[in-house]
Amino acid sequence: MEQSQYTTTGQQQQPYQQEVKVKAPVFVIIIAWLVLLDGIINLITALPLSIFNGTGEGQIALIQGILLIAVSFGIRRMRRWALYTFTALTALAVGSSMYSFVIKPTDDLTNFAVLGIQALVLLYFWVIGKRFT
Repeated sequence: MEQSQYTTTGQQQQPYQQEVKVKAPVFVIIIAWLVLLDGIINLITALPLSIFNGTGEGQIALIQGILLIAVSFGIRRMRRWALYTFTALTALAVGSSMYSFVIKPTDDLTNFAVLGIQALVLLYFWVIGKRFT
């Protein structure tokens, strides 16, 4: 009987658990690729804005692009922090879109359609939320 295997009460210690790899569903993988693409496009379009204009709008878009790229890798690996970050980014996008619509209403409702799709994706993520580790 080795001392390292047993505690002082005689119970066997559990060896450290290895991280369980969760296989992402195909739909999640497709969404992760689309989020990565959106993040790269955001980054490419926001970089000149933040460098040459120096406006806060360009810097916010730059941060959003970086976050989207990070979230895409987290979603692909089914990480819970990516689910929370995607939720926060979706909430900010909805809030920003509502604010823009109140300030300057337009006939173009494409932004709302995109937000609707993003909200449906978010709903899907929360339905399968137990798979995220």
